[in-house]
Amino acid sequence: MATALPASAPGAAPPPRMATKDLLTLICTIIAAAAVLAGAIRGDGQREQRLQQVETQVRQLEQREDRRQDLLNAIDVRTARIEATLQMMTKGAAK
Repeated sequence: MATALPASAPGAAPPPRMATKDLLTLICTIIAAAAVLAGAIRGDGQREQRLQQVETQVRQLEQREDRRQDLLNAIDVRTARIEATLQMMTKGAAK
């Protein structure tokens, strides 16, 4: 009866090596995965930068709108004073 030799015994067949094709496929898969991951990280960084630009623009537009509203309020106050003055002048002239 023949007994099987353990893998570590002398004379045992060496473990199979990866074929060049399989090794090349593995390397290409790793490179492709790394490229996809790098693209996602880069895209997210660009998205974050664009979001910050948009936030800055919105803040500037809000400040500009606040200044316009202050100017319109000042014009409204001045117009009301002019109208009141004109009404007083026309009432005085009508008497």
